[in-house]
Amino acid sequence: MMLYLIVFAAVCVVIIIIFLISNSLYREEISNLSKRCVFITGCDTGFGNLLACTLDAKGVSVIAGCLTEKGARDLDIKTSSRLKTVIVDITDQTSVRKAYEFTSEQTKDTGLWGVVNNAGIMPTYAPTEWTTLEEFERACKVNLFGTVSVTLAFLPLLRQSRGRLVNVCSVTSNCGYPGLSNYVVSKAGVKMFTSCVRRELLHTGVTAHTIEPGGFKTNITDKHRLFDILLKAYQRAEPDAQKCYGGDISRYLIGGIKNTAKYVSTRPQNVADTMAHALLAKYPKCRYLVGPDAHLFFRLMSYLPERAVDYILGWPAPYGTLCPELKESRLLTN
Repeated sequence: MMLYLIVFAAVCVVIIIIFLISNSLYREEISNLSKRCVFITGCDTGFGNLLACTLDAKGVSVIAGCLTEKGARDLDIKTSSRLKTVIVDITDQTSVRKAYEFTSEQTKDTGLWGVVNNAGIMPTYAPTEWTTLEEFERACKVNLFGTVSVTLAFLPLLRQSRGRLVNVCSVTSNCGYPGLSNYVVSKAGVKMFTSCVRRELLHTGVTAHTIEPGGFKTNITDKHRLFDILLKAYQRAEPDAQKCYGGDISRYLIGGIKNTAKYVSTRPQNVADTMAHALLAKYPKCRYLVGPDAHLFFRLMSYLPERAVDYILGWPAPYGTLCPELKESRLLTN
């Protein structure tokens, strides 16, 4: 009995030592942060804006890509002179090229250490049959092809510096989440694209990383925005599709919107800190899941058989009486 206790204690000590060493290595940052420069897309608001401010506070030079002049002005006000803004529409190759030329000129002495493809949209929350082909194209144009466009333009600078590419995906890139089909398709493409690039550049010194956030309180997860999207999708759908999904399924979806508003994480800064780790840590991970739901729910889903996940995430039977919120076109109040 005594021998078992000694072995158990020894194992516990070893686990604790490994944990402490791993934690220490995880927190260790690269040197010369003041000589590093990072280009980020989607800095008007949200995660990109938080990351730009976080890196600026650490002394890192930032070139913040903003879609609007207002977004650029607002970011300039709350950051140091190290941070430079540039207007860039990642769906426009001419705009991306101009951003590349601006970045190349700004980093000609120090080199470009990192590129963060953060800009993205979630244009719909609705059944696939209520989603138009144009909305699929729009999601892929921004989330997937925008990421590809920026990556292709900036990779030569990253190869010169042996730097890092960080692409923002989503936990849904690992799990076919119903109601978000066009968003999931685009983000899954980003994840696979990142894996391909990482393996192609394995011996160049450039590394590629994915950030996969769960639900966080941002403009994207605002319940009134989500309901408005659902309502508009219902109103333009064909009568048969309206009848099919407008009853019990819409009640289920609206319940999901209300729960999302209650339970999403209120700390989007955690995502920005994770991005910063991918850029600045000595030993970064290939992929980062961020948020309680990412670890507790979506990680579990990835371990379960596909058929089991179908029953967990699958919607209720269609039809039923029309959901009152859709019928009366009323906003959610609770």
